[in-house]
Amino acid sequence: MQSQTFYKNLQTSALSKIDPSTHDQSWVDIGCSTGLLTRLAHALGYNVIGYDLNRLSLQVAKLLSFKKKNIAYKNEDFYTIEKTFNIVSATSLLSVVDDKVHALNKLISLLKNTDSTLIIIEPTEKLTLKNVYALIHDFQTFWFYKGLLLWAIAREGKTIDKSIYQQIDHVQIEHSYSIEDMVSVTYIYH
Repeated sequence: MQSQTFYKNLQTSALSKIDPSTHDQSWVDIGCSTGLLTRLAHALGYNVIGYDLNRLSLQVAKLLSFKKKNIAYKNEDFYTIEKTFNIVSATSLLSVVDDKVHALNKLISLLKNTDSTLIIIEPTEKLTLKNVYALIHDFQTFWFYKGLLLWAIAREGKTIDKSIYQQIDHVQIEHSYSIEDMVSVTYIYH
């Protein structure tokens, strides 16, 4: 799915708020799948580690990144990470974990103490097959959004309640929305 144009546009847009000159060069991408966001972060000049539990996705990520230095992939649960980073990203992770507050707190714990950012990209309750079909008018838009259809099938009914962000202290939170409000991008600044 990460090869889809809409998905690359979504993740590129989410990274547009990141200014590499204001951070050191450490980034961790949690649930990296085939590494699209990991490679986009690398293109910004970051040393990136992508974590995922799916070995096949990581093999594809490694193949797509084989000529790139400063990218590593690990087949480990993100709860085992003890290092901190300036940028932490997670796409469609909170929607699938059982304890969303615990997972969110773990993601925040991966941030360095100052000048660090967590980027969370999640489907909203508006990501439904009906709403995606409304975007499709011809073969070209079908091709553009076919991955979004798959995402809707996989995540429909598995969204997060935004109230979990109210349980976080000492951070600044900013929300934005993409693709007809079907996807939320949340930035947590530490």
